[in-house]
Amino acid sequence: MEPMLFFLHLPRTGGTTLNSVLRANFAPEAILSIYRREDYARCRELTDAELAPIRLIIGHLMPQSVHPPRFYDREIRIFTLLREPVARIISEYRFQKLWPKNHLYARLNDGSVSFRDYLTSREKGLRYRGRNFMTHTLAHCFREDVPGDELLDLARHNLEHLFFFGVQDHFDASLLMLADRIGLKELFYEPQNMLNPAGLAPVSAEDRALAAECNSLDAALYRWARERVEADMAAAGPGLAARLKLFQAVNARFQKICRRINQDAALNENSAIINPKG
Repeated sequence: MEPMLFFLHLPRTGGTTLNSVLRANFAPEAILSIYRREDYARCRELTDAELAPIRLIIGHLMPQSVHPPRFYDREIRIFTLLREPVARIISEYRFQKLWPKNHLYARLNDGSVSFRDYLTSREKGLRYRGRNFMTHTLAHCFREDVPGDELLDLARHNLEHLFFFGVQDHFDASLLMLADRIGLKELFYEPQNMLNPAGLAPVSAEDRALAAECNSLDAALYRWARERVEADMAAAGPGLAARLKLFQAVNARFQKICRRINQDAALNENSAIINPKG
């Protein structure tokens, strides 16, 4: 049996946009999406017969194990995207405050959780969110007694052994390289779940500095990951560079058409989130 694909979706890394591409390439019945509470509940009760047609799992969830990569005792091929950590955590906090369907919306909008609180809180539901979340997730370890250097080494080791990883700074190149690995054909996309810059309150230099301090492991992990992606891009040679240039030119036209359609339909008008997920 061919291994299932498993998209480990780290929040605010471009994953919802990537999901739109993945959904264009897989039949609905071949995708297991695990994001909502009811998804997790249903996931725990799936039978072998229900799992049989699944080729792709997507969600904010961890695999059963990384070494070997398994989910429901089945072999999987894990891939993920990473993002520069300060930009990611600022985007996550803003999104959580703006998206009514998320479970932290009310809590973040009652005035009791500032951005600094989000970074430093040890309360249930907020703990770890603002402090090296990518490193903890990829290390498969949410324990405070593990030294930072050991945690970072474990995250790098696990990341290095994933089937594929990309970075948001090189989203299009990452998409093309992923497509080569898993056979994606339909690649044009419109960015999803984008924050509308109009009306966003600025983040102070002091808060940005605190975010950087709280996410130093994530910063080191991201630098390492980006260097690896850029090395892969260079190793692919002029062929990838030419494909990337052509893809970006055509996709820009595709996105322009999408914006016109959205404007005609009055979609995204005065919306805090552009092209929100369903």
